[in-house]
Amino acid sequence: MDKHVIKQNSYTNPIDDLTFLDHLIFNFKLLFFIFSTIPLISISFFLGNFVKPIKNYLSIFFHKLLLWLLSVKVETEGHIDKAKDCNLFVSNHVSYLDIPILGSNFPLRFVAKSEVASWNFFGFLAKLARTIFIKRNRHDTISQKNKIKKALLLKEQVLIFPEGTTSDGNRVLGFKSSLLSAVEKEDFLIQPITLLYSEINGIPVNRWLRPVIAWYGDMELQPHLSTLVSLRPIKVRLILSDPVNSKLFSNRKDLNNFLEKIIKTNYYSVLSK
Repeated sequence: MDKHVIKQNSYTNPIDDLTFLDHLIFNFKLLFFIFSTIPLISISFFLGNFVKPIKNYLSIFFHKLLLWLLSVKVETEGHIDKAKDCNLFVSNHVSYLDIPILGSNFPLRFVAKSEVASWNFFGFLAKLARTIFIKRNRHDTISQKNKIKKALLLKEQVLIFPEGTTSDGNRVLGFKSSLLSAVEKEDFLIQPITLLYSEINGIPVNRWLRPVIAWYGDMELQPHLSTLVSLRPIKVRLILSDPVNSKLFSNRKDLNNFLEKIIKTNYYSVLSK
């Protein structure tokens, strides 16, 4: 047999390492998750627009419940108390799993491309979580800025992924500064977050395993999601760097470069260990 095939199969072993009991436990957890989230979604849908704390904290609870279902364990490094006072959160982007991981810690409003709104059930959940939908093109730059700035001025906590798309997990893509125009020369606290998947089923994640979690390129959602639910437990690290004030930078490009450098430095320092 080809050595490359043997090597590749050895790295995908965590996917096939589940017992009958593992599958049984997951099915029970799935039933509990479904019966628990139906009332959460109902309450959020009918009362969320009138009682803001309901919308915020039901969203956090939903994300925590989803991570419990998928056996995702989050290790947070840094000063989470400082992060609670921040306005804008900036993170690298690897997978759709990033959303519940980040949303389980803070009542965040995510910024997503407008196409997500039409994604059947996922689009419905995104709308329910008050996602800010934008069109990613130069002609819509002013609209993007106004939507994000409006939320920030209302004391909402907003999260953006400056890469503009997901990576394969082996690198952090270059940041785009357009979304940071909302905080350019403004007095907003920004929290840089480095997100890195570190273990699958007790095995350290390496360059061959990262794309199993990462969702990028032309990957279809359903097959990838089917594989993802078989990966447990998954361990992820969130590195919270010191918050920075946007008013300290003369323009958004300087701010963008500063945030990109922090997140890339953290990411690659962990990969090199």
